[in-house]
Amino acid sequence: MRWNCKLLAFLILVTYFFVSFYTGYLLVIHRLEKSSYELQRIRALTEITEDDDNGWNPWGEEFEKEGSYMHRHKAPKILWNKEDIKSDKASNTTTHIVDIWSIAAIGQYLWEHILGGDTKFGTSNTWSHGEKKIDNIEFRYKVGPAVTLHGVPQDVKNLVLVLNGREVSKIKAAKEWLNYLPSLSDLQHVAVVLLGNEQCNNDWIKHYMKVNGGRIDFVFLVYDSPDIDNRNFYQWPLGVATYRDFPNIERSEVPIYNKRKFVCNFMGTIYKNSSREVLLDVLRTEPLRSICSVKARQMWLPQETDQSREDYINALEDSDLTLNPVGQNTECYRIYEALALGSLPVVEDVMTPGNCGKSSMSETVPLRILKEQKAPIKYIKDWKELRSVLSNELKLSIEGKIKRRKELMLWYENFKSKLREHFIHVVQEKFFNLNR
Repeated sequence: MRWNCKLLAFLILVTYFFVSFYTGYLLVIHRLEKSSYELQRIRALTEITEDDDNGWNPWGEEFEKEGSYMHRHKAPKILWNKEDIKSDKASNTTTHIVDIWSIAAIGQYLWEHILGGDTKFGTSNTWSHGEKKIDNIEFRYKVGPAVTLHGVPQDVKNLVLVLNGREVSKIKAAKEWLNYLPSLSDLQHVAVVLLGNEQCNNDWIKHYMKVNGGRIDFVFLVYDSPDIDNRNFYQWPLGVATYRDFPNIERSEVPIYNKRKFVCNFMGTIYKNSSREVLLDVLRTEPLRSICSVKARQMWLPQETDQSREDYINALEDSDLTLNPVGQNTECYRIYEALALGSLPVVEDVMTPGNCGKSSMSETVPLRILKEQKAPIKYIKDWKELRSVLSNELKLSIEGKIKRRKELMLWYENFKSKLREHFIHVVQEKFFNLNR
């Protein structure tokens, strides 16, 4: 009985080992077959990938246009620095920085009235600044008491300096600025917008011109100087009296449809033995005395009060004609101020004493810049002609006057626009050798 139990246990154990061995054998064979199948499948996929490689881009269609240097199946370079990301337009266009430092009031006329820039006050109220990009030039404007020789940026490269050269004390200050320029080590180009002397005595600045070994590339010069050659010297208008805070007036701000209170106006200083005395005598007679607004003074006053400035603007805005007798020069602020307000300038067309006159570029004098731009101005040689001018004015209908006001203001806006284009063109050509 004991033997039978041992035999049975032995048979069971043998059977167990046999079944286990056979099961293991089957598993090994299955895995080998599966591995062989997977290997063949992988090889097949690899062969397909190699055959189709020329037509497959894993990064999308946009990278197909990158050019022959782009390696296939390679991720594009990520430009983490934003300065590296440039459009085609940006890569072909360089922005040039031009600083404008204004040491004279006509700088405000250039910046706000011509270039259309805005002026922001600094925190200390001792300086103002502005930025404006026009075409490929970024202009940076600075003005105010804090704009001093040692208070301006030292790394300036391209500079437009606005200076006053009207009288001896102003010329002295202008020379200090020009003598300071060589200390600016990064400075490459310099232009000057100069309020010239009313008798056109501007020889002092020629020493500083690049053509004579100096630093100035070119000058925009106010008044009919014989030095205007459109190479080194370009003419610049006197503009409005920004030093008296005459505003930059938009056409929409001017009431053009109203009947104006006066036929003409004159507000100014009466110089002894001048044509202004003749004008005043004419205006004192009837009916001119009743139809024209006249406020004369015997001494020039540099400062204006808010009230006097408002009275002056109202006089121009309420008059159909604005009378412009010559002063130290034929060109005066009042011409441009009248145009801005739609009041026809009546201008005394005579040369004043001094060195102003014809240039190599033009024999038109006086008021070369206005005449060549066909300014809508009434010119007279003698104020005794004024009676005839006013007689014709009284015959003009209100519709005719409204039409003329529109034409005056439109011409002035176009004039400023052309002046801006001219200024930009000269800067681009002279500073950066660019021709638009």
